[in-house]
Amino acid sequence: MKTCFSSATLALVCLAGNAIAFSPVATVLKPAQRSFDNDSQSLTILQASVVEEKAQETPAGSETSQEEELDTRGMTERIMNSIQAESQATGAGGASTFEAFKRAEENWKRLKDYMPSPDDVPPPPFVTEEDESSNPKCYAKLQEQKGKSLDYDIAICGGTLGIFFATALQLKGHKVCVVEAGKLRGREQEWNISMDEMLHLKALGVLSQEDIDAAVQTEFPGCRSGFKNEEGPVKGGYQVNGIGYECFTEDVLNLGVSPKVLLERVAERFESLGGVIKQETRLQGVFVANEIGAALDIGEEKELITATLIMDAMGNGSPITRQQRFGNKPDGVCAVVGSCASGFEKETNLVGDIIYTNTMIQDKGENGKMQYFWEAFPVGIGRNGNEPGTSDVKTTYMFTYMDADPRRPSLETLMEDYWKLLPEYQPSIKNPETDLDFKRVLFAFFPTYRESPLKPQFNRILAVGDASGIQSPLSFGGFGALTRHLDRITEAVTEAMESDLLNKEDLGEINQYTPNLSAAWMFQKAMSIKIGQPFVSKKFINRLLATNFEGMEDMGTRTITPFLQDVVRFDGLVGSLARSFVADPTFMPVIVTWVGIPTLVEWIGHLGMMGAYAALDNVVSPWLRPIGNATLKDSRKRYLLNRWCDAWKFGSGNDFDVSKLPKN
Repeated sequence: MKTCFSSATLALVCLAGNAIAFSPVATVLKPAQRSFDNDSQSLTILQASVVEEKAQETPAGSETSQEEELDTRGMTERIMNSIQAESQATGAGGASTFEAFKRAEENWKRLKDYMPSPDDVPPPPFVTEEDESSNPKCYAKLQEQKGKSLDYDIAICGGTLGIFFATALQLKGHKVCVVEAGKLRGREQEWNISMDEMLHLKALGVLSQEDIDAAVQTEFPGCRSGFKNEEGPVKGGYQVNGIGYECFTEDVLNLGVSPKVLLERVAERFESLGGVIKQETRLQGVFVANEIGAALDIGEEKELITATLIMDAMGNGSPITRQQRFGNKPDGVCAVVGSCASGFEKETNLVGDIIYTNTMIQDKGENGKMQYFWEAFPVGIGRNGNEPGTSDVKTTYMFTYMDADPRRPSLETLMEDYWKLLPEYQPSIKNPETDLDFKRVLFAFFPTYRESPLKPQFNRILAVGDASGIQSPLSFGGFGALTRHLDRITEAVTEAMESDLLNKEDLGEINQYTPNLSAAWMFQKAMSIKIGQPFVSKKFINRLLATNFEGMEDMGTRTITPFLQDVVRFDGLVGSLARSFVADPTFMPVIVTWVGIPTLVEWIGHLGMMGAYAALDNVVSPWLRPIGNATLKDSRKRYLLNRWCDAWKFGSGNDFDVSKLPKN
């Protein structure tokens, strides 16, 4: 999947404006029901309203009659087999064949069916330490190089995003090697990103302006956000029309970047700086000798690679991460399906959708209830002489949040719903199979864990990007997170290398607790409905997000833009929280009743830490960091000081500079 979706779905963070009014116990109360005298009366009327609303809503599965429903059985296989095979890229969503789809389906079923048990026997370890018998070949080479220079300072496993880390580190004077299991190439499918994120890579020297100009294939004004119970135009806010709310934000995810061109350019720059790329080199294991370095086992027929530090950029499917998280089932999942195709209406293919709903919560029977969200981006306009209104190519995605319960739907079920609902979302088509010419079909699922970012379990190994869980749990991909954290991580790694602070405790300071990430994880839970969860109003999520987005839009660009670019800022969160509470104070008892005191206290704790981190970054860091770096003689103390200052900035969302945005 394109890696920039992460920014899109972070818009969901706005739901915090209702002080984690994120349990589907809420409902759309009629005006006479919005004034309550006490908490118990509030809950009683709420439950009665849910029953009344359920009676009024269309029964599950009958929104469209069976005669009118599009027959989508077998459509996924037929469409995917009709697409001309192309070179497949690595990474989530990189492969687009039906065989790859079946493999993803098997992996999804395996994840759902897994039930952790104390009796689970772990597989043979991928990472081993010190024990000669675990990997004699690696042990022997490290002993041979003891007291000498290793092959590289840093070896980065995983090239799709790892090449960006590698280039930044090579620019800082390190000798770096990238190890990629397949060919290091980007897919044909565009990534969507904002210009300020591309310019950040330029400021670090990873990209030049010429690289940006070559990689950007599409540019449009901005993206729509909308939450509606049914498709159609709306005026005013949800409380006025009872349907939903839409808004438009400029310069957010409005660039379509060619991953193929981008990776080619960055790889060329990396190699011109002296970096080494080992393609089609599948990693078999990692051996760590704590006092010497680490060795990468890349098979019997290839020479081992030794390095002082190993960086894991292999994504959420990393075997190193799997070993560390063994016995833990993900706390949440974002499942995504979609396609890139031509045949859409050119005249309306002018802007993107960053996050959009046009249906209520879907009741999938034994598979549970889910809210479907849409995302769409035009392709091939705004650059290279292609004027707006000249391209009929568009990328569309449908995604949802859920747990990994064994009863959850298959990827094929989600794809069939995508084909069925796409004509409602894009009215210019009636039947996707006959009306569209497909270039790619896209699918992936992204597990999320509360314990993120992941601290190292081994010396000399640091997880970065999706492997560490640093991206938002609301996201489905990590390119946006990479652009934000690249400078911070490479600076920290450089300092750790220079001071020989490569044990797991010191490396763990790079992946510190970030309260805004922990708060965002709880928001994902609001977007999913547990199987069997009672009092679920089909309109709850749309009403909640429509109300909050209207409030954020009223607060201005400095509030809504960071949310849409994957950054949860303390000031924006508190501002939207206050507005929502003032607008609907009687909703708080419902929240407390549904969420429960322990969960509410936990979320308030993360919010409080965000406030503390913001204050420390604004007031303490500006003088503490320079004084500490100038006066502290102990390199480890300086290192720890800098990591704490980094944590305060990024954990509060202050890394997003809102001063560059207009106030209104």
